[in-house]
Amino acid sequence: MGEYQLMAIAVALAVIGGGVAAKLAKIEIWKGIVVAAVAALAAIVAFFVPGFDRSLAMPLAGLVGAGVSGALLGLSAPTTANILIGTAVPPMLAFVIMEMSA
Repeated sequence: MGEYQLMAIAVALAVIGGGVAAKLAKIEIWKGIVVAAVAALAAIVAFFVPGFDRSLAMPLAGLVGAGVSGALLGLSAPTTANILIGTAVPPMLAFVIMEMSA
């Protein structure tokens, strides 16, 4: 699979994870989806920026994107952190399973 297909799958999993995390945090699901989508898109933008270390820039861009979007939606920092954890876990598990089966 190409890296663009893997990024698309990771974004889809991140958005689903953000929705589930929002449901578990007892807030509106759409807020979790928005925070997850902004974090994933910020990480993708950081992937394409030349001259930066991707292993450092992508997670930081996701954190900043989630923090800003969570603040704009009126979420507290702990709630945004819970959504961000829910956003990061499904793609990470999928890639670990994929690597183990390869």
